[in-house]
Amino acid sequence: MTRVDPSRWALTPSQQEQYEAIRAKLGSLRSNQRPFLLTGDVGVGKTFLARRLAAEPAAYYNIAQDHLASLLAVHTLTDLTPEAVVRFVTDLLKDRDAPYAVVDGLEPLLCLWAVERAETLPIFFIAFSRHVLSQPLLVVTQTSPKYVPYNTVRNDQWPPERRFRLELTQEDKEVVARNWGLDPMRGHVSANLYELLATKLEG
Repeated sequence: MTRVDPSRWALTPSQQEQYEAIRAKLGSLRSNQRPFLLTGDVGVGKTFLARRLAAEPAAYYNIAQDHLASLLAVHTLTDLTPEAVVRFVTDLLKDRDAPYAVVDGLEPLLCLWAVERAETLPIFFIAFSRHVLSQPLLVVTQTSPKYVPYNTVRNDQWPPERRFRLELTQEDKEVVARNWGLDPMRGHVSANLYELLATKLEG
């Protein structure tokens, strides 16, 4: 079977719009910047967009996939604070000299705080939004009614000029279906990209 290179997949119209806006914003900045935020519901293509944004020469960090073990080697889940996570990310950024960085994969920590320590979740966003970094940073996070409601990210913490939101349209799902070699009409019966992928796995 021929292996498909995801880097050749087309961005959806919504992803393309956010890609251009984010690249223009982060690419024009240099240092001593507060981070930017990209939010979106489950299955709208945030990680795919994040990886495309972080193609060379930028840096991409996925906390859940690549760095959670290192974080938990220093902190237990019970004493892990938002400030500790911000410091951990800040230290990661020192490892590479890139014009900007993208941090993804924070969902395990956010969901933990939402379930176990609900009062901690807003503190995380406050701590991150106030942190001044040596390079521009985009923080990618999933929002959901159950764990991280979108209204957790308030205007007084993340003003509109530092916040982006990815939403999924019918046209977006049709583009993804074509990327995956599916009938674009399958996008009409899928609520998000995970459901669309399930139809591919089912054959």
